[in-house]
Amino acid sequence: MKLINDPNEPSENVYDEKVRRHYRPESRMFLGIIFLAIGALLILRNFDFLSYDLSHILISWPMLLIVIGLYNLNRKAGTAGVILIGIGTFFLLPRIFDFQDDFYHNFWPIILMVVGVVFIIQWRKSPNFTFGGTVDKNDVLDETAIFGGRNMSLVSDQFRGGKITCIFGGSKINLLYCKPVEGCVIDVATIFGGTKIIVPENWNVKTEVVSIFGGFEDKRGNSVISRVDQSKLVVIKGSAIFGGGEITSMP
Repeated sequence: MKLINDPNEPSENVYDEKVRRHYRPESRMFLGIIFLAIGALLILRNFDFLSYDLSHILISWPMLLIVIGLYNLNRKAGTAGVILIGIGTFFLLPRIFDFQDDFYHNFWPIILMVVGVVFIIQWRKSPNFTFGGTVDKNDVLDETAIFGGRNMSLVSDQFRGGKITCIFGGSKINLLYCKPVEGCVIDVATIFGGTKIIVPENWNVKTEVVSIFGGFEDKRGNSVISRVDQSKLVVIKGSAIFGGGEITSMP
């Protein structure tokens, strides 16, 4: 296969601009507003300007989940944001309305429905890749593990990225025999699951994964990361909710 992009190596400015998207000034401003609002609410409560019923709603862990969800939406992490807002709203409603005791029995069915709707909307969207000409199926990663696990390897000279979903399951993706093209993005979503992505040592991997009670880590080590090829930029984004993932160069 031949690479579609220009054979000349892209300039540093191209990659610097892609990396800057991770550091969004709007997110920091939004986070500052959240801390100001929380501090103001606590002061109002301490001086008895808030009634017990209102403080029981505004200063609570369900409201905290909603705020974190809004923050994730501001960071363009839609899956994590919607799920957290859904969980927070579910537990906040009984504080506002007088529901029956069996209301909480609907927690898991509703959460499963929310997760299903989120993934249907997410996976029906057009991927963030610009395809030119014919695309080989091995050039795009599309892996889903639900209540199970799978190991897979890809071989491609024009790897364009793809999507990995793990729900109560896990996956091991071997990309040692792939060469990324410009704009390569891997969208990861792990919920009560995990994924292991094996990449060559010279890949310049930028992680933009939002972790909620989970984690996503590049375990290649500083000595390897310091020697990466800047032209082989791969962005891994998405969310890890009660799950996680790792990037390594060891099969």
